[in-house]
Amino acid sequence: MKALLILGLAVLLAVVVRLVGQRTAAPGAAFAERLYRARLLTAAGRDELLRQMRQNELKFEQTDPLTHRSQEHYGTNRASILNFCAEAFQTEFNYRQLGIADDLLLAEDDQFIAGSSGQPTEQGRAPRVRYQEALKRFGGDTSALLRWYYDQQPARLKIEYAIPAEDSMPQGWTIYPPLAGPSGAKGLHHWIDERRSILGKTRSRTARDLLAVGLLDQAAYQQLQQAMDQGGFMSEMQVCQAAASIMQRRETHTQDQARQQQWLRQLEQAGQLSPAQCQRLTQESRPYEVRDLFNVVGYCEHARIVDLRPLPHAPQQLYPLLFKEIQAVLPDFHYTYLSLRLSVEDEGSDLLDQNITLSFRANGRRYETTFLHDYLRRDGSDPNPDAWPGVSENFHKSINQWLTDRHSPLRLYQAWTPDASSPHGNEKLGLLAMTQTQRKLWGNEHSFSLFSTESYDTRFSSAAIERLVADYQKLGLFAHLSTADIARGQAAALSGAKTSYAEVLLSFPHVIYAFDWESANPPYPYAALTRELVAISRGGFAPTLVQDGFGADYPTTPTVPFSFQLNQRRYHTPLPVRSDWLAAESVELMQQALREQHAPGQFYSCLDGEGYIYLTPAQYQALNKAQPELFKTPIEEAEGEPAF
Repeated sequence: MKALLILGLAVLLAVVVRLVGQRTAAPGAAFAERLYRARLLTAAGRDELLRQMRQNELKFEQTDPLTHRSQEHYGTNRASILNFCAEAFQTEFNYRQLGIADDLLLAEDDQFIAGSSGQPTEQGRAPRVRYQEALKRFGGDTSALLRWYYDQQPARLKIEYAIPAEDSMPQGWTIYPPLAGPSGAKGLHHWIDERRSILGKTRSRTARDLLAVGLLDQAAYQQLQQAMDQGGFMSEMQVCQAAASIMQRRETHTQDQARQQQWLRQLEQAGQLSPAQCQRLTQESRPYEVRDLFNVVGYCEHARIVDLRPLPHAPQQLYPLLFKEIQAVLPDFHYTYLSLRLSVEDEGSDLLDQNITLSFRANGRRYETTFLHDYLRRDGSDPNPDAWPGVSENFHKSINQWLTDRHSPLRLYQAWTPDASSPHGNEKLGLLAMTQTQRKLWGNEHSFSLFSTESYDTRFSSAAIERLVADYQKLGLFAHLSTADIARGQAAALSGAKTSYAEVLLSFPHVIYAFDWESANPPYPYAALTRELVAISRGGFAPTLVQDGFGADYPTTPTVPFSFQLNQRRYHTPLPVRSDWLAAESVELMQQALREQHAPGQFYSCLDGEGYIYLTPAQYQALNKAQPELFKTPIEEAEGEPAF
């Protein structure tokens, strides 16, 4: 009897322990075991997932579907487990790809063996010598040297190379085994099964396994698969990240839907969305779907979403078709004599700029804008013939100039959505005309990735620009220019849509010198800077015997001499060498010379400190009074809170 009592107590104790264990087990712990059995996580990865569950370290980003702002939260749910899987793939990337520290093969890289001055260092010469010696052992056969080097690597660096590709890799990709990186495996974790790729070769299987273990439901899997079919993901990590985002939306769908409905009502009240279109948008939304901003554009008044895929890529055919679409957005836009002219410009780089000048007539005035279309090699061939440059971000600027001239409250925007070929997207283009009040309803955050940047400033209408040009000419700013220069400058000032006084002045040659302080590159950058400042000085600064100690190559000394002569007087100063940054002391020396020589003018800083304009005191006083923004760095407009 006593034995039975003891046995009963033991059984009761076991049940209690089991119940307590179940009660204290981390929620979602079963997912960790399923991921291990599906050969997605290793045992170490499973154990790390369980540890983070117990310690409440799992996190996920709750992303607002309208503002795209993210906030980090801690807790265990399907989204946070999927987020762990994405992080595990990132960790595994380091485990499989970071090789043994060995600069042998890096010796081929000239950047590696050069110091900040661009000259070879003693530290860089040693691996170059070692590389040449190793290459001799293999009779100059680089491939044999690489194979030998690969054979010396630890087994973890060969995991990825041995996995067969189940999915096609992105076009142009080739996977090579890792050759060099930080030393050893210290701090690296092996959390992904060795039969699972980290570079995209098992993307489809990974998505199927996430469905099989229950981290995705069927609708979420179909959404993920559709994105994969469109080429949206290049790695297993991106698959998990997208899955986490989809499931996070499941968790917060009710509140997200309520926020979107509130925002849609605001668009409706602002006259941007009709009640019928608002109802249609809701009816056409899939379960758990909160429409992204680009999709909402297609339902708005004065808007179109253009499918670019069936349209011809040749600009002579493409842009006339887009102008027809714009007429549907802006019914009062009646234009004639639409023409396109292609030209090539040499900016001094390895590639030439291929520009398009687009012009038309409307309301008795000719409008024109020039924008970059593509790049060409110097022999005239296309460096990337398989890639389409897409629609220019600026082709519509003259239409906004026309709207400004008509005192219209509307401005035409391009709207973009990324696809597999481009961050802006080459498959669909949104066209949307909005007032300034309507534009604010879409928020400023991420506007660079959704909408083109437009201005509602009415100070730069065509008539106003013509008056500005006349005022500048009367002030003497064009005294050094020919009649032809002034005519070409005025045409350039009226081209596109100007948004600042500086843009108007930059349309004329040798009035403002715009430059980049990070341009101290050989040969003789200070002599070049001096020539440019002479050109804008209208004869007020004419130095001779300019000596630039920077020289024809990067200097190896901490300073370089700089000097010139002005009216028989010598000015000189040592200029500090700060990598590729121009020394401001060079301009200060020129300013000193102008002051001491009682020159009629001075160089005044403009363009947010990256430009100079030469002015007399009277000219500066007149411009600073009428156009102070020319000399002041504007305070950037704070990103406003979206109306939703």
